Amino acid sequence: MARTYITFLSRLTAVLLLVSITLPVPGEQQRKEFNVPLPFLSVAFDNAENFQEVFITYGSIHEGWAIGDIDDRYVKDTRRLRLDHLHKELPRQAYMLSPFEVEVLDRVCNSFYSALSTFENDLRDRKWDRVAYIDMYFPVFFRGFYWLFTAAKNNREALPKVTDIDTTFFDNSLSTVPRSDARIGTWQKNPEHVIKLRIAAKELQFQIKKWQKADLNLGKRDPWEDNSLDLVQTYELFIRLYFNLPKDIRAVKSSGKAVTKAGTKTRRTR
Repeated sequence: MARTYITFLSRLTAVLLLVSITLPVPGEQQRKEFNVPLPFLSVAFDNAENFQEVFITYGSIHEGWAIGDIDDRYVKDTRRLRLDHLHKELPRQAYMLSPFEVEVLDRVCNSFYSALSTFENDLRDRKWDRVAYIDMYFPVFFRGFYWLFTAAKNNREALPKVTDIDTTFFDNSLSTVPRSDARIGTWQKNPEHVIKLRIAAKELQFQIKKWQKADLNLGKRDPWEDNSLDLVQTYELFIRLYFNLPKDIRAVKSSGKAVTKAGTKTRRTR
């Protein structure tokens, strides 16, 4: 009888231990893995912390695109081919988008648009496990997008500094994500904030497509015009809502001359 009771206690202890392992810790978000449609944007600095380039990859370790302030690169490295092609720009025209930069930005924007659509749909349906999963990738992408956008325009003010996401806002590991958990928890407790975030995400999708049509259409764009103001302002608002930052839409300078009216088309000085 005593042996049976001890056996029962042993099994009960094992079951309770298993349950304690599988049950989520309070405050931790459950995450459902899926294919996040975002490229990896790696920002490189030299030893003096000076910006060098943003390197863009799409799942392949053998091919990538690098955007710098002046010159850009296309890299392909396979068993049979080693290619590192330099796309040079004239320093005095580096603020203009080159055809190479247009193609890179257009593809990144397509991925960004798709990810925003997934994010907004999951917020709408309250699929918090998917929202929490994509949140592990978004902050790193946002930071890379700031450096990609400003490098292509050779102008650090092309996007507001607040969109250069500080590393304190995201986790450095995909296995331990307390900042992400806290951020999702805040959204779950504030339905009104989620509605605002969804609206901002949909508006940002619209502005991305609008900017692609105006400035990233190789066949029809005017390289001397900058139509990014509406995108810039919408992106800043989205970032502030995403990271629960104070709402302070400042006057934004496009890469040419100051713009004070939203939607104004600017023309760069030759």
